[in-house]
Amino acid sequence: MSDRILILVALSLILAMVAGTAIQIRRPQPTPILVKESMRRPDYAIPLENPMTTDMAGVTKPFRERITKPTVINFWATWCIPCVRELPLFAKFKPMAEAVGIQVLTVNVDKEGAPVAQKFLDDNGIKDMPVILDPDGSVAKAFKVRGMPTALLVNPKGEEAARMEGEADWSQPGVVDVVVELLKLPSSPVLAR
Repeated sequence: MSDRILILVALSLILAMVAGTAIQIRRPQPTPILVKESMRRPDYAIPLENPMTTDMAGVTKPFRERITKPTVINFWATWCIPCVRELPLFAKFKPMAEAVGIQVLTVNVDKEGAPVAQKFLDDNGIKDMPVILDPDGSVAKAFKVRGMPTALLVNPKGEEAARMEGEADWSQPGVVDVVVELLKLPSSPVLAR
């Protein structure tokens, strides 16, 4: 009789854990605000590899030629739930970043390429977002990206200054200040004359 009770208790605990996990998965998770402490310094130098890349317009060139000034690079995929939540917030960050002289690039790692990425952008009303296609993962591999989403901050020298692994809310105004500080840029934009 005591064996049956132990088995019933064990099964009850397992069912409770499964139910609790299911409830947690369904509950919407808030996107964390990007703060300086969420970024980490890279533990390696900028990669020597310079993979050829193609953008959404079909233009092909080495990846490093796409980085023309201090840049935030966001690696994402449509199959990545945190990426799906983050990319619309990253799109709101783009004009704020550009206002202080920071370039924004995204790298889509979907194996299906441009059609899947374009559909996601269209469905979410994201316009004018520079997307580099990385269906073979060569750019992600060169930069040692371990998971999606990952954002890299590349300083004016072309060196990785910091990276954020995981989802963040890039739409908050203070995020630009964090990025400027990590990239060691002047706090106010330099206006062209």
